[in-house]
Amino acid sequence: MLNINDIFVILALVIGCAITIFVAVLEIFILIFIWEGTWNYKPDKRRGINLDMLISESSGDASLARFQLLIFTFVISMSLVLIITSNKPPAFPTAIPDQILGLLGISSTSYVLGKALQTQVKAPPIEPPATEPPPLPPEQHSDPYS
Repeated sequence: MLNINDIFVILALVIGCAITIFVAVLEIFILIFIWEGTWNYKPDKRRGINLDMLISESSGDASLARFQLLIFTFVISMSLVLIITSNKPPAFPTAIPDQILGLLGISSTSYVLGKALQTQVKAPPIEPPATEPPPLPPEQHSDPYS
């Protein structure tokens, strides 16, 4: 006979498996959209996620802050996966070192500050030419007292 704790354990496993399957299917669809967007050179085809400007600014120039954030995120996530899978049995670490979180915070902050500074840069105002405008024509009006 199953007691209430066994039922909750089974329920937690079922919900965990359902969420894992949902996230896996979602990731597969995102990868398919990235693949189609990367190779999508047909202008009439509007499907896919295009990664051409992933580490570029809107002007097309390369962005060091975006590249740094991308690389740091991949390195830290892969390190965390390696740490989790190297434990016997695999388990999440009890504490994540402050240095790792600090490096990720510095990288994220440099990206945010770069974007903030980029929006603050304004083009200098266009000066009007130094020539004088043409004179206005004389007003013609009738003077009732003349």
